[in-house]
Amino acid sequence: MDYQIDVVVDAKGQKCPMPVLLASRAIKKLESGQILLVEATDGGSKRDIPSWATDTGNELLDNNSEDGVHRYLIRKK
Repeated sequence: MDYQIDVVVDAKGQKCPMPVLLASRAIKKLESGQILLVEATDGGSKRDIPSWATDTGNELLDNNSEDGVHRYLIRKK
């Protein structure tokens, strides 16, 4: 499914907890219903980003990994 991405967070090369912190800062600037794409290379993000999305009440629409880059689509609540 294709989504209209409103903001992209490039957290590639950042270690924990930076991908979550960068995503948190970015999503605060979005309106409800807008979509955030987070790209990270830290393996911990595979656990941390989905947990953060759930804990904050936002919707994890998709996550996938390709060539060592983990991508997360999150819709703001």
